Amino acid sequence: MLEEYLKKTELEYYPPVENPLDLIYEHYTENNPVEKNTVAGKVAKAKEKELEEWLRGSDGMNRLVDDYVGDKIPLWEKIMDRHGTVCYAWGEDRF
Repeated sequence: MLEEYLKKTELEYYPPVENPLDLIYEHYTENNPVEKNTVAGKVAKAKEKELEEWLRGSDGMNRLVDDYVGDKIPLWEKIMDRHGTVCYAWGEDRF
């Protein structure tokens, strides 16, 4: 049934989704945020917050840089965005 639906329907993708497997992964992670409730997940979130606070306090981190759509954001935010991208890709590989 799914195969027939995919043949008849043109899927619409959005970054970072590029194919049906990405779409399934995106949906799964949005609806199953299990890692936040584990001890490891809580430690990881605390470390991420520590990194963000350190970046915000470092010299030059308020310098504005381009984001993905051409708007200006602080450098620390761009770094955290890249950090999130790496974490997402790592999670997707595990999936």
